Amino acid sequence: MTFFKILSRDEKKYRRQLRHLLGFSPRSYHLYKTAFRHLSAAERIKFTDVKDSNERLEFLGDAVLDTVVAEIVFKKFPFKGEGYLTEIRSKIVSRKQLGDIAVKLGIPTFLESDETLQRSKHVLSTLSGNALEALVGAVYLDRGYQKTKDFIFRKILKPYIDLDEIENQHINYKSLLNQWAQKQRKTIDFRIMKERKDSKEGKYTVGLFVDEVEISRSENFSKKNAEKDAASKACELLDIRQ
Repeated sequence: MTFFKILSRDEKKYRRQLRHLLGFSPRSYHLYKTAFRHLSAAERIKFTDVKDSNERLEFLGDAVLDTVVAEIVFKKFPFKGEGYLTEIRSKIVSRKQLGDIAVKLGIPTFLESDETLQRSKHVLSTLSGNALEALVGAVYLDRGYQKTKDFIFRKILKPYIDLDEIENQHINYKSLLNQWAQKQRKTIDFRIMKERKDSKEGKYTVGLFVDEVEISRSENFSKKNAEKDAASKACELLDIRQ
């Protein structure tokens, strides 16, 4: 005998809105509700020290989003190097960018959080951007990689990201890194690890050190560009975003 759950009017409305947001019917609605639940509104899972918030899904979604965007950028710019591709990807998945897109998608409508947090426009944008990453994680678990890739392209990249415009935006990664270092009370140091002078133009290999630990390394004909690429890589590795 098959039993059907009778849904309330509010639940039916919620599911209808979620299907509209996603562009497909979910298999596990519970998974998506978790994606929208901030730590401030989460309860502890029985017999564990973990709260039923969207943080774990955010972690997964961040990795999946990076992978999908990396693949798209890789194919879009076939003759660009690693540093350039990293910079373009970082622009696309920046905190501000994801927050703005999440708000436009209507993510705040679905958010579960302490109401006081949503009174600030900046905080609401941050919560929404994090929930968008968690949503990507939920889609991945619910429907697999290909469906997630389609969702990211149709709902996030195609409507809101202009790659040509992104290409012309400039992020000062050295400045971003220095701001982070000041807040974290860490020291940043760029060091020339190798200098080749076997051609008309010298070639520099620059290492970037945080508290005397090498974080990234880059090679370029220009010392300035080598430092810029090393800073870009470091921001990626340390998850420092605008």
